[in-house]
Amino acid sequence: MSFLFDQEALAGPFHRSAKRHETLKPEAGLLLQSVLLRCELERGEAMRASGLPERTARRVLGELLSLGLLASDTPKGKVSLGFPADALEDLFPRLYPQS
Repeated sequence: MSFLFDQEALAGPFHRSAKRHETLKPEAGLLLQSVLLRCELERGEAMRASGLPERTARRVLGELLSLGLLASDTPKGKVSLGFPADALEDLFPRLYPQS
C-alpha cells in the first residue's frame, strides 16, 4: 500500500506521460512533478518550477493544460493535476492494465 503513495513512484508515470507527447519539452515532467507534490500551484510558481525561461514555461504550461495533464478552474487560476482518459493507462497501470 505504501508504494501507491510513494511520491517518487507516482512522479514516474507523469514523466512518462509527458515524454509521450513529442511536442513537450522534457521540463514538462518537472512541472507535473511539482504540481503532484503540492496538489496545486499558482501559475507563476508552476512556471518557476519548470526551470524554463518565462515565455517557454508559459508555452509548456499551456500545452499541459490543453493535453489535460494539468487543469485549472479559471484561465488565470491555480493549476492542479488533470487525468485525461487517454493517459490513465500510463498514469495508473495497475488500475488500468493494458489489454
